[in-house]
Amino acid sequence: MPTAYGVAFSGPRFLMVFNTKRNGWEMPGGTMEEGESAEEAVKREFLEEAGYDIEVMETRDLGHCFVCSCLLRNLKNEQAEMVSELFSELPEKLAFERSEYERVIPWARLAAGFSKQ
Repeated sequence: MPTAYGVAFSGPRFLMVFNTKRNGWEMPGGTMEEGESAEEAVKREFLEEAGYDIEVMETRDLGHCFVCSCLLRNLKNEQAEMVSELFSELPEKLAFERSEYERVIPWARLAAGFSKQ
């Protein structure tokens, strides 16, 4: 099954969740359910994992997964599965490869309508 994750911005900062199973910070995302688009999966995962509603601005196929550039909207569920936090820079303890996030975040920032930083 394909997977998708999102990079969601609130101003210049992006949201990450702490995954206790992987012991690191990651972007909300997961496996796409049957018949679900990448955008629908990312919206569902953000609500489940972080409790936030998002607006998807653009989607990119990375080959091994899809990534969506998003804008963070309202907190909808305070009982989210994971702790979330807004970051200006990537934290030290990541659940996935730093190099992918270093490539994806600048693209997502521009796709969300923010200038490079």
